[in-house]
Amino acid sequence: MAEYIVSARKYRPAHFNEMVGQEQVALTLKNAIRTGHLAHSFLFCGPRGVGKTTAARILAKTINCENITSDFEACDKCESCVSFQRNASFNIQELDAASNNSVEDIRSLVDQVRFPPQSGKYKIYIIDEVHMLSSGAFNAFLKTLEEPPSYCKFILATTEKHRILPTILSRCQIFDFRRIGIDVIVKHLQHICKAEKINAEEDALHIIAQKADGGMRDALSMFDRLASFSNNTLTYASVLENLNVLDYDYFFKATDALLVENLSFILQLLDEVLKKGFEGDDFVLGLCEHFRNLLFCKDEKTLALLEVSDNLKQKYATQTSLSSADFLVNCLNLGNQCDVHYKQSKNKRLTVELALIKMCYVNSVVSISADTSKKKLNEAVKTEDRRPKTETNTEEQVKVLNEPAFNPNEKAKTDKPATTNPQPTTRIPQPVTLSKSKKVLTLDSITEHESNTPQIEIVTSPEETNEGEILLLNQENIWLLWNEYATKISEEKKGLKINFSLYQPVLDEVNLNKITLSVKSDIQKKQFDEVRLGVQNYISKRTGVDIELAVLADKQADTGAKPYTPKEKFERLIEKNPAIKKMQQQFGLELDYD
Repeated sequence: MAEYIVSARKYRPAHFNEMVGQEQVALTLKNAIRTGHLAHSFLFCGPRGVGKTTAARILAKTINCENITSDFEACDKCESCVSFQRNASFNIQELDAASNNSVEDIRSLVDQVRFPPQSGKYKIYIIDEVHMLSSGAFNAFLKTLEEPPSYCKFILATTEKHRILPTILSRCQIFDFRRIGIDVIVKHLQHICKAEKINAEEDALHIIAQKADGGMRDALSMFDRLASFSNNTLTYASVLENLNVLDYDYFFKATDALLVENLSFILQLLDEVLKKGFEGDDFVLGLCEHFRNLLFCKDEKTLALLEVSDNLKQKYATQTSLSSADFLVNCLNLGNQCDVHYKQSKNKRLTVELALIKMCYVNSVVSISADTSKKKLNEAVKTEDRRPKTETNTEEQVKVLNEPAFNPNEKAKTDKPATTNPQPTTRIPQPVTLSKSKKVLTLDSITEHESNTPQIEIVTSPEETNEGEILLLNQENIWLLWNEYATKISEEKKGLKINFSLYQPVLDEVNLNKITLSVKSDIQKKQFDEVRLGVQNYISKRTGVDIELAVLADKQADTGAKPYTPKEKFERLIEKNPAIKKMQQQFGLELDYD
């Protein structure tokens, strides 16, 4: 009985053109051999099982070959190639740094470097897992690695590039090996199946390739195990059973149930998955990947990112036509939240069930929200249409529409009952009314500032609001409304009330829709910023003009009032209570004004 050789060794590439998934590295090395620009030290980096050590062995065999072919591959017939294939070459040595990582081991290697090769061109040292070397070993290796003899080449391989000293990295020519694609692994497995006369379904090979996560060696190890289990017949069901992978059908059934809001079915499906020994997060992550694939199927440009078999692509195309992008995105978000909180949850099953329940009613929630918004908008438009429109002579008015500010978080306080129809709660442009006898804006000023000034309607007839008449927009009325608003402030905010009496806003002479308030400190600015929107909306409502209030912290600001001196305070007290003056005279009190 012939000795069994695993596929990872039996089908290990022996030439550059046989390297799978690393064509860019193979081409670069062949060009270096062709031009004679070979570095003295190479560093191959990348994940496990992607061909780093294999590429090192191919490079070592090729540069020592005595009869290189026209496409710069090893001939496999010369003495150097034959001895290398028999693992009997004295010029090519492989060292495992995981078990030979001490300073003594590196010193022994350095001593061997001194002797030139007895036959062949180069002495080549392949050091695998080089990141396992100790700091002392790295330091002992530095000088030799930087200036080796002309007949010596070093090829280092590692899966953890970040653990290698920068002084070593700077002395090597670095090649980054990438993960091997799923389609590439599937094609290579199909080639092996044909050579070994193994019957395998394409979907089964896709599962193996996905489970390998870009590593060809892992894929070949799983392939050998599954081929032995299934007696050289790989089926989709047998691969799922042995690799402990959830079937795609679970996710297709789950999505169908979510689309029709069949909650009982989706919960029963989860229970079936859990009874088979899978964790809840396995089901959620698989479902999220399924949603992601469905989302990619909606665009031909992203369809190429789908790494599944052609049979599954047809199923995805059918189901994606039944699901909206909003549904998929919302479900992806819910699944991601479930995955984040799963490990921290004490009741993990409930966490998954809650996420599935939310997914089940995503379409209903989105539909109800859209219908409610549409209904509110229609009601607002109907209310606006029912409002009485004032008809005036075109010669007596200049009509320009303005959209007043609206703050949904603050309700205006009213002292008088409303005399007009209630206003809709949405932002709808409304005409603003100002008295013609007290004109605020001229046609020239409107034309001059049309680009940055909201449009305003000036008519002759006044309009009543909840607070009374619409006031003229000028500096005097701004101060009047400012003081009115101050009276509405709660007694608990005495500091803010005092600041309202100390400062007065100023109407901008250029932009008549802007008022500026200058205060002396950042603390006062913060106080006014908290009520800025309320003041802004109050003035806008009373004047009918969309006003913007800007609060500035200016230490040189003029408050309009100066603090009383001690003498002035006493005189004010006497004015309010003359008995204090009599008490001073009776007791002969003297005041210290300093």
